[in-house]
Amino acid sequence: MSLIVGLFVLLTCPAQAAPGLPAELDRYIAQVLVDGQIPGLAIAVVRNDSVLAAKGYGVRELGKPDCVDANTVFDAASLTKSFTATAAAILVDRGALRWDDPVQRYLPGLVLADSTLTKTATLRDFLSHGTGLEPDNMAWVLTGFDRGEMLRRMRYLRAVAPPRQRMIYNNLGYMTAGAAIAAAGHKPYEDLLRDLLLEPLRLQSTITYDHVANRPNAATPHASLNGRQQPIRRETRRDVIAAASTVQSSANDLARWLRLHLNNGVLDGVRYVSDSTMRAMHTMQVVIPTTPAMRAARLVQDTVAGYGMGWQVMDYRGHPLLWHTGNGDGQIVYMAMLPRDRLGVVVLVNTWSAPLIHTAIANRILDTYLGYEPRDWAAEALARIPAERQARDAAAREMDAMKSPTPPPLPLPRYAGRYDSPLYGPIVISLESTGLTLQVSKGQIADLEYHGGNAFYTRWRDPLYAENFGTHVEFAVTGDVITGLTMAPNREPITAVKAP
Repeated sequence: MSLIVGLFVLLTCPAQAAPGLPAELDRYIAQVLVDGQIPGLAIAVVRNDSVLAAKGYGVRELGKPDCVDANTVFDAASLTKSFTATAAAILVDRGALRWDDPVQRYLPGLVLADSTLTKTATLRDFLSHGTGLEPDNMAWVLTGFDRGEMLRRMRYLRAVAPPRQRMIYNNLGYMTAGAAIAAAGHKPYEDLLRDLLLEPLRLQSTITYDHVANRPNAATPHASLNGRQQPIRRETRRDVIAAASTVQSSANDLARWLRLHLNNGVLDGVRYVSDSTMRAMHTMQVVIPTTPAMRAARLVQDTVAGYGMGWQVMDYRGHPLLWHTGNGDGQIVYMAMLPRDRLGVVVLVNTWSAPLIHTAIANRILDTYLGYEPRDWAAEALARIPAERQARDAAAREMDAMKSPTPPPLPLPRYAGRYDSPLYGPIVISLESTGLTLQVSKGQIADLEYHGGNAFYTRWRDPLYAENFGTHVEFAVTGDVITGLTMAPNREPITAVKAP
């Protein structure tokens, strides 16, 4: 498969000269496409307010001839968080809000886990993932709820840590911050993003998620499904967590974004964000616990890492580092800035088949410009993939082997009914001619496969969900009465009580 994908990419889009990149580095990145079975990627490198390189490699979609270039739009996903924080910074500069305002000032209907948190959780807390609320990031994925309904259900997220003590990554928290910013700016979040950032900064190929389907020069997402890398469908909706994950952008535009942040709010000689609010975004607000193994793998020399507002705060080989990843369905992105060195890199990849390759390429680029001995980061990342595939295949075989030949202890109609979860809403178990099915609120549907006891396995009908979010549904039984169910898609626990 590697040879086939590599030959297709090389023959379809032969390497073009990249004057801003050292020839060895350019060849290295091109070879990564072949070795990693990657359809396409794009990179940008900024130093001292100059764009040293912005270039595409490979194809937008396997099997099609369109090549990636520096204007090809990729799913930037969670890089959106830096955009949301920067939009907030501009409103702070204008006096429309303050970092430490309670968010309830702008969202008076917001209710959180307890009354104290409801009254005191600030914009800074939400933008730094410092509220202490649990990271139930599957809620919007599975339910089909709109943004307003998810905001209403924020009250059901449990507080699992004291506020401001540690970073707990939370897309629903960014959704809430986006709603507060929109209220302070008196317009919808997407309009605010356009008016404060995209148009003034002349980010000409940067759009929100709901517009990417109409973009002619856009990368197609890919993933390995049933052992074969292939194009996959885009998410049907991202608007619920727009403030966490809506931005779609290109290497050229993200080079401008790097320049704005490396210049502390100045782009092309114009100041868009004050120095003080830029410093607030780039300064650690909450701590991220690390381990010696994690620091060694990332070459982190300082023992303290954390989250600012829209940026992770760390170091790379002792150089202060601001970074963030983005992980949309079938695309991965990494942006890294070394402020002291005035050096920035972004890597955009249109497949999930090589999940660590974005940071590997970025590290190789950083090493080159910092003058370190070249290290084959990509080879190290790709070497992990066979073991990961074997583990995934073994897990799939284990699930197949767990299919029970005997019937459940109770008749199937007894399992059917509505099960209520405060956060996820109704989970409906239905009896069809082929057996039991499960639907989460208005969202995803799975066929249930009996695995013994009162446990059933979810075979999601959406292939992407089936590949990534399989989980057992355990029915709680008292005597011969079913009282509820539990499940944990993506390791996030859901408990629901059976309705009378």
